[in-house]
Amino acid sequence: MSSKTRPLPRVLPPPAGGQDERDIFDNGLLRVEHDNYYVSLDGRPLKLTRKEFLIISRLARNFDRIVPSEEIWRYAWGDGHPFNTVSMHVHIYRLRRLLESAGLRIDTMVSVGYRLADARGAREAAK
Repeated sequence: MSSKTRPLPRVLPPPAGGQDERDIFDNGLLRVEHDNYYVSLDGRPLKLTRKEFLIISRLARNFDRIVPSEEIWRYAWGDGHPFNTVSMHVHIYRLRRLLESAGLRIDTMVSVGYRLADARGAREAAK
């Protein structure tokens, strides 16, 4: 798939305040400012719970790669909470509903983890 059919994730230069460039993910649709707890979708800010933000932050840092479920869990819930697949699925379901309207998807690799990807590229490749 060519870069013309799908925008590649890019890391933006730090703003005047000196924010580290790795703290921002922006692929033209989704913007995640990891240190500022800010997420926007297609230019509109999203209201997310803290857990939802932490999940999307972890997935965005690994865009288009599978992130193990346990890694996401530890990042969002911490080591003090036993892994709960039902709770994880509920949060992923809500995030999927928010992202799908903008052409993003969260894929599930059963018994392994999740991947944040651009659904538009997959549709164009299938044509």
